[in-house]
Order: sequence, then structure tokens, then C-alpha cells
Amino acid sequence: MDFRAQLLGDHPRPRWASSTSDVELKFSYAAMVFFGWINVAMYMLAPVLRPTNVWIGPNASMLVEPNSIFIKSVKVENVYGSEPGLQLFGFYASPPVAVMNWSESRLVSVSHRSYGGCPYYLNEGASLNISYNVKPEGCSVRLVVDKVIATRWLWEEPPNYETALSLNLIQGSGVIQLNIKNTESYHLNVANPNLKDVEVELDIDVKAVVYDTKEPPFYKCNFSNRACTFNTMPFVGTSIVITSPAYRQGVLSGEQEWFIRISYQARCTSYAIVTGLVICFILLSIKLNNWLQHHGEERYVMDDDSSIISLLVNKDDDV
Repeated sequence: MDFRAQLLGDHPRPRWASSTSDVELKFSYAAMVFFGWINVAMYMLAPVLRPTNVWIGPNASMLVEPNSIFIKSVKVENVYGSEPGLQLFGFYASPPVAVMNWSESRLVSVSHRSYGGCPYYLNEGASLNISYNVKPEGCSVRLVVDKVIATRWLWEEPPNYETALSLNLIQGSGVIQLNIKNTESYHLNVANPNLKDVEVELDIDVKAVVYDTKEPPFYKCNFSNRACTFNTMPFVGTSIVITSPAYRQGVLSGEQEWFIRISYQARCTSYAIVTGLVICFILLSIKLNNWLQHHGEERYVMDDDSSIISLLVNKDDDV
């Protein structure tokens, strides 16, 4: 009798599909590659799929740098804000930054169990020096500086104490200093927990980091139709700067704030590139799957041959 045939009959060679752990490993690698690159594709198209909403106050200087390879045009809408003065500048590169200082005085009247304030758009490196005087004497209020959630109306949502950048319980007179570490839209709030109305006099010294727009831009828009559309050029650097007018003493605070929406139109090439990348990643996962399957089969064949040889040697010894 052929001992090799007998051994093969007694010990059938295991198949790759029969190994549960190897099958799970194979599919886990393929799924990891596929879903990882799906996330990359969604990240690349995220600015196109959803608009950006921003609250800005006086003397704002906001930089937007769209990727001209994927973005065809940028539309900026003045959703809320009746005062003129908003401007949009288009440059081929990011303009240099400068430091601008200004002061403003505000009288914030807050009824009982209420709040009020104003927005600021501040770039990294800015600072606020806030002097306050609370009336009547003996009343305490909360002075809160928090990041603006731009999907809400400022007067509909109370300040968020848990995520506030600065939270102070103030009484009488004093000074608060605040340094800005992240470029964001901020809201300075006065919250009145008392059962009677209060007034808070605020003298605010602002040291702001702004973008210099003195260099002649190749595009300029003053929001005459409450919207500006900026067309980018492929493979050319594009920087957009949105500015608001300076603070005007005596004008109501609500008339010196703007709610703007920034939306993007993607190029056809962006969808083609992302679709091509996804297809490539699918093919890569399939290739990885085949490689793992082939590698596993070779491993089992080698294990079978070595076990058969060992058994044959032992059989010869017995004979």
C-alpha cells in the first residue's frame, strides 16, 4: 500500500476557508482599508458638502483659503446684518498680518434672569482687556466669553458655562484680561441671575491680529446684493479675506453684527478624483485579500508536506 496515499487519506489537507481566524483576519484587513479610504474621501469633500456659518462683529478679519483643485467657486452670503460695510477681497496668496488696536465702550442693560452681549471674530494672538462697572451696587453678574455655535441665533441660546473660554462672577468694578489662542468666532455675554435689572458698563480694549488688505486684490466685492461669489482658478493659490467695518460709538450693538454663510461649489474633477481614489482603494483591498488567501494556502501546503514527511519517516522506522 502506498503509505503517502494512506496518510493523505487519513489526514486531509485543511483549506483556507476552514480556518475561521484567518477568514476573519482577511476580511478585517479588507474592511479596514475600504472604510479608511472612504473616511479620507469624505474628509476631502466635507467643505463642499456643508456650508460654514459664522457670526462676526466689528473690525473682523477672516481668512478663507479654499483648495482651488477641488473648489470651483466660493459664495459668501450676508444672512443677517443690515449695516453696510462688509467687504470681500481675493488674493493669490495669504496677505501679511498686522496688529490693530481699538477701544469701544458698551452699556449692556440686562433684565432679570436674562443675558446679552455681542460677537467678535478674533484671530490667534489677539487679546481683550475688559474693564467693567456693575450697577446697581451689590449686584453680581456673570461675564462669559465663549465660542459661538454658528447654527443658532445669538439671542435664542444662553451662554454655555461648561465650554466657556472665560467665566467670571463680577461685582462692582474691575478688569479682566483674556488672550486668544485659537481663531474663532467668540461671544461676550453678560448673564444676570438676579431678580432685578442690572446695567454693566464695559470698556473694551482690543488688540487684534488682522490681514493687511492694502495690497491691491484681483477681486473685490462689497455685498451690494447681500452675496459675493468668488471663482477660483485651478492650480493657482487663492486666499479670501472678509472684513467688517469699524465699531461705531452710539450705534446699537445688534446693528454691528453679521451672520454670514460660506458655501462651496465643487469642480467635476473633485468628484472624479475622489471616485477614482475609492475605486483604487477597493482594488487594493481585493488585491490584499487575494494575497492573504494565497499566502495562507501556501502556508497550509507547507505544513501538510512537512507533517506527511515526518509521518513517512516514522513509518519507515517502524517497518
